[in-house]
Amino acid sequence: MKNKSYLFYITGIFIFLTMFIACASSPGPENGGELPSWVTMPPADTSDTVYFIGAGSNTEGDSAKARNLAGADVVSSITRFLGVKVSSDTTVTAKDTLDKFTSTLDQTIRETSSAQIGDFKIVESFTDKSGTTINVYLLGSYNKKALLEEQARIKAVFAEQKAAISGPEAEGDSLVASSAYFAGAVKYIEAASAASTTDIENAEIKYERNMNKAREAVGNINLYALNDNLNAFIKQTFDNPFELKITGTPGIDGKVLSGVPVRITYKIVRENGRKAIRSESVITDSNGMISFFRPPANFVGTERVTMSLDLSASLETLENVPDKLYAQLESLEKIVNSKKIGFTYNVISRAKEIATAVMIIDQDNSGAATGKTETASGILEVLTSEGFSIRSIDVGSDILKMGDESIISTIAKKYAGRFERLVFGTVGISDFQKDGDRFTVKVSGDIKVADLGSGEIIYTSGNRFKSAMGSNAASAMSTAFKQFGKVIGESMANNLP
Repeated sequence: MKNKSYLFYITGIFIFLTMFIACASSPGPENGGELPSWVTMPPADTSDTVYFIGAGSNTEGDSAKARNLAGADVVSSITRFLGVKVSSDTTVTAKDTLDKFTSTLDQTIRETSSAQIGDFKIVESFTDKSGTTINVYLLGSYNKKALLEEQARIKAVFAEQKAAISGPEAEGDSLVASSAYFAGAVKYIEAASAASTTDIENAEIKYERNMNKAREAVGNINLYALNDNLNAFIKQTFDNPFELKITGTPGIDGKVLSGVPVRITYKIVRENGRKAIRSESVITDSNGMISFFRPPANFVGTERVTMSLDLSASLETLENVPDKLYAQLESLEKIVNSKKIGFTYNVISRAKEIATAVMIIDQDNSGAATGKTETASGILEVLTSEGFSIRSIDVGSDILKMGDESIISTIAKKYAGRFERLVFGTVGISDFQKDGDRFTVKVSGDIKVADLGSGEIIYTSGNRFKSAMGSNAASAMSTAFKQFGKVIGESMANNLP
């Protein structure tokens, strides 16, 4: 239906053209006499001019209709000269370009009421009547240079628009034939994207065909982990990189795929203790390999590095596809997301082997020492269960009123040769509430760990807090300090180098 409407539109233009041609022709509506020679033997084109003839007839004696047909024949001849043809594959841009060419022609005739339209003009007109039949013949001339320029321009637009789909698809076919599956998939997605934004009748068919080809190409991409279960000490680099190989044919020794983007993701722990995901993008080398050294981890435990095929740049071009085309995109995204490999690694701490002392003062809401060691007890409970070599030391509370350097220096001298690290700090009550027969106590503090040899602070908890409830003030306080100690102990177990 779109093509029919378009043809009706062109015919209308032809009608307007011939109506004004009638006004511009010097002969009368019925010249009579013999046909002029140019009707049967058109003038030969020259180096400067191209000639076009149009003929139209009406058996009811209507000269206007005959002229309309003759004008349409002239413009049809010019269109044939251009060498472009509107079909179901013609894009909106190409159609618009041709429309502007013909509509400009029509508009110029309307405005000037003449038979000259820029570089085109009607040079001869002849009307012949035989009975009730009217025959009209028109001879038009077009500046050759100008017409050839229009021809080149319009042909380029038609070729460019068609190539937006067919070009990438053909490239994709060629790449896939040589097992270059990733590059082929990129080209198929490019073609599908072009098809999704065009108005050609079979756009959906082209879109679906290219999406199916892209999905098949991605399905032939193989990811292989060349190592696993790597170990490193906390805050130190891994001895070996995580290694991945990508092939276009099955097997680790299959045809390698170079230049393939890979997204690498891994966990980090921020200074505030919160976990986050960091990602990096790398490209396979000439051997289809990825060798990735994970940055030193600032936590202890078992985690994973994930490497996945990265087609995000190409898939972004399909983000705005119509809803009716979205299922194909989801299907492609699903198979792309399946192309990933996970590597397990272990971050180990030497802290368990290092003799460590704990010196923490619990304070009541007046700032006085409670005389109990609930926070230290909580830390000891957690770290002992994790295998740490750790014990509590009893030092007067006045020492914790010194600056960090003085505290570390004093303990280093007093316990030289016995301890290498010191856990120290004060924890106090920051809130106390009584609701009926229930008590709620909130404690907070900043606990640090120092290396007694270098004097360096190697861990700080930051100002943390913990709340607890109890049936009396003493039990609520005891529980709050103890739970606070456990929270700090768990943090140390995961973060001490």
